[in-house]
Amino acid sequence: MANVLLMQDDGTTLEVSVTKETLQSDSVYCVIDESTRSIWLWIGKVAGVRLRFVGARTANKMRNDLGTGFRVRSLDEGQESPHFFTALVQE
Repeated sequence: MANVLLMQDDGTTLEVSVTKETLQSDSVYCVIDESTRSIWLWIGKVAGVRLRFVGARTANKMRNDLGTGFRVRSLDEGQESPHFFTALVQE
């Protein structure tokens, strides 16, 4: 399973386990998928500006930590690619 971080209002992150069905519209998640070298930034349709900011900052930090071979891919809820959902269920 990919590493998934849930953005918190205080600027921190919390490692969580999510599925397509448990993604919450008021949240922002950062999904690190090493198999495709992608950092997916999933933005719920009613997520606040603060969470969006924390998510963007976290995704860029993860890219810097993991290396420039990783690509940050921002997704709005409802605009997900099949690759994103595949990353959520990888073992």
